[in-house]
Amino acid sequence: GRADAHPHRADEDAAPPVYLVTGATGRTGSLVYFGLQAAVAAQVVADELGGAYADPNHPGCARSVVALSAGAAVVSGADAAADGRSCDGATDVKWGPLAAALDSDAIVVDFSPKGGPADLRGVFDPSVPGIQWADGNVWTKLDGRRHGRSATDGRTAPAVRALVTDLDAAREVLGCTACDASEGIYLGDVTEPDTLDPATDGVTALAIAVGVGGNATEDVMEAVEFRGVQNQVASLAASARKRGAALTSLNVALISSMGTTDPNPAPYEGGEVLFYKLNAEAFLGASGVPAAVIKPCGLGDGEGSEQQLLTGHDDTMLTSVHPPVVARADVARVMVQALVERQSGLRFDLCASLRGPPTTDGDLDALLDGARWGWQA
Repeated sequence: GRADAHPHRADEDAAPPVYLVTGATGRTGSLVYFGLQAAVAAQVVADELGGAYADPNHPGCARSVVALSAGAAVVSGADAAADGRSCDGATDVKWGPLAAALDSDAIVVDFSPKGGPADLRGVFDPSVPGIQWADGNVWTKLDGRRHGRSATDGRTAPAVRALVTDLDAAREVLGCTACDASEGIYLGDVTEPDTLDPATDGVTALAIAVGVGGNATEDVMEAVEFRGVQNQVASLAASARKRGAALTSLNVALISSMGTTDPNPAPYEGGEVLFYKLNAEAFLGASGVPAAVIKPCGLGDGEGSEQQLLTGHDDTMLTSVHPPVVARADVARVMVQALVERQSGLRFDLCASLRGPPTTDGDLDALLDGARWGWQA
């Protein structure tokens, strides 16, 4: 499994992950929320598509799909020798693996190496279950199981939850309708521990994107940025204990801030709130829960995936990168990747540069690995 292949990923349970985003109606938190939803949807498709199939156009001939990740797969098979239509297992001609891309509801395969189309699209149909191809062919899944979705209504309980302080804001920003637990929306306040338990019940991964505004009092800063983080992690851990899960099966990602090496930061550099953010980081590091702390430089509202992302430590990029700004969308991408790939043992600065090539989604694992100290490799 991934935990064995990568020593810095948290232990994995057999059950699918359940994510909770706090601060989900904020500008960065909402991007994390939607990013996790997209990642979960892609993983469901990957899980559904993987397996062995029967092809009516080639009776008895093997067909298989192996999902490499939430966005990529390979397709392999065999055809009958010469002009035969049915495979006999002895003279079959094997082909593949052929590259395939996965999106939120489909697989697109490059069949050109075997004389077919370069971009044949297929959609997984859970009622078959199998793959409905654009050319009219239907591959039937041999194990007959409907992975990821309920066989009765095609849906599962929301795998991505949001903790919000205002249901009207949730409707506007997150697009919910009922805006209740049926849609994964929970009303709560990180400064009130008792309000967190319904949201964290069954949760395995926590994205902490909550924060205070620039006009907050010091008491509010402490209550939200420090004590609030303690409350969230305590509720997450209590939920795990209640269901008999180990702390190492959990994962937390925290959005903090650069600037915490300055003992007396000016207001325009973050001011007093950085003290409480740093205390939250220290608490998280000693909590026993696998975690990643993302410390962005100045936040911008530009598009993601347009700049080269840089990682570092100890605020050095505040003076080496000009201007020291990173898009909220890119911070969200990095946080989603850290949670989906269960990265832990990480605390790093994040900024962006106009000089290098843009950091793609496929580059994010390498970015996170590069954020480690040399002795962590």
